[in-house]
Amino acid sequence: MKKIKILIVEDESIIALNLKETLLDFGYEPCGIAPNKCKTMKLLEKGIKPDLILMDIYLKGPTTGIELAKELKAILPETPVIFLTANSELTTIQKASEALAYGYIIKPFKKDALRASIEIALKKASNDSSTSTKLGAIENVNKTLIHQLNMSTEKRYRTIQLKYGYLYDREKNILYYGDEPVKLTHKELKIIELLCKSPGHLVSQEQIEYAIWQDEPAGYAAFRSVLFRLRNKIHKDLILNQNNTGYKIQLLNH
Repeated sequence: MKKIKILIVEDESIIALNLKETLLDFGYEPCGIAPNKCKTMKLLEKGIKPDLILMDIYLKGPTTGIELAKELKAILPETPVIFLTANSELTTIQKASEALAYGYIIKPFKKDALRASIEIALKKASNDSSTSTKLGAIENVNKTLIHQLNMSTEKRYRTIQLKYGYLYDREKNILYYGDEPVKLTHKELKIIELLCKSPGHLVSQEQIEYAIWQDEPAGYAAFRSVLFRLRNKIHKDLILNQNNTGYKIQLLNH
C-alpha cells in the first residue's frame, strides 16, 4: 500500500524532527523538512510531490507560512495544508483561513489531534471533486476552526488550565481530561471544586472535609477514602499534599 507523503515546513529543528518521528510512528512517509520558502521550493523542484503539507505559520524570513501556503496553491492546488503555530489568537486563525487551510493545530501538538487532523484533511481533499466544491469545503473547515477558537476564547474566561492535560470548567463544575469529562462522584467533584477556587494554593484538610460533609460528621478515614478514589481517576500528581499541611491542585504554568 502506498504511504502518504507529508512535507514538513517548520523552522524549529526540534519540533520538525519530533513531527518526523511522530509521522513515521503513524505510518506516513515524511518526504522532506524545510525551514523556509527557499528550501521548500528546492525540495519541490527535485520532484517531491507531497500528499499533505504541515506548515508553520510564522516561518523565519521574509515569507510567512500563510504567504507560502498561498503561493503553493498555484503549484500544488490539490495538496491540503495544515497549519502549525504556538499562537492561538483569533486574528491568526482568520489570516490562516485566507490561505484555505484544511486544518490548524496549536503547538505543542497532541499526537492524537495531529493524526486526526491529517486524516480529516486527506479525506476532505480526496472528496473535493470540483473547484467549487473544494472551495466550499475548505471555507467550511475554516469557519469551523474560527468558531472553535471563539468558543475556546470564551471558555478561557471560565476555565482553569491544569497540569497533565486537565481543565476545570468553573461554570459547569466539570473536570475535563482533554475534551472528555472525567467521571467523578459528588464528593470527589467537591474536592476538585474547592481546590480550583484557590488554584495553586494550599487548602487545609479541615476546609475540604467541611465542604464535603457540612451536615454530617466525617473522620480522617472517610476523607482519605474519597481522596484515594479521586486520585485513582486522575494523574497521581495533579493534587499534591505538602508537608501534611494541606492540598493543592497544580496549574499548567506553575
